[in-house]
Amino acid sequence: MCIYVREITDEEGSQLKRILRRSNDSFRVKRAQVILASAQKMKVPEIASSFGFSNDYVSYVVHGFNETGFEVLESKYKNCGSSPKFNNEQRETVVDIALTKPKDLGLPFTEWSLPKLKDYIIGNTDIDYISHETIRRILQDNGIKYRRTKTWKESNDPDFEIKKTRL
Repeated sequence: MCIYVREITDEEGSQLKRILRRSNDSFRVKRAQVILASAQKMKVPEIASSFGFSNDYVSYVVHGFNETGFEVLESKYKNCGSSPKFNNEQRETVVDIALTKPKDLGLPFTEWSLPKLKDYIIGNTDIDYISHETIRRILQDNGIKYRRTKTWKESNDPDFEIKKTRL
């Protein structure tokens, strides 16, 4: 027994062809190809070999279209992935701290490094954990470029400038 998609209307056929021509979503395009091929009375094994799909995949798409229509074109995994860990208020806090001079916060250094910024954020805000990379991305998203600071030592000798010129 062969399975085919149900009779598709002219409007559905036009919509499927439009998906083939204009969609950037390869997932939708592949499924639209299967549906159109089945509507042209191609058998499941023919469709599978033509497009390089498995017979099970083609059967799944055909049955799905017959049962739910165009919903089968949508991925059930579309909105997967982890949700953002930091809300806008927390991101603004990170940016505000990064734009503040450490001396103004009573810290004994003049420039932020990512580790120092991380330690300050964790110790002084409601953020329990944040990685260096996340800080870098938040700053980058707000147009702030992080540059590694160069360090050098300064002498506290009052005659340092005189001695330096002698060398």
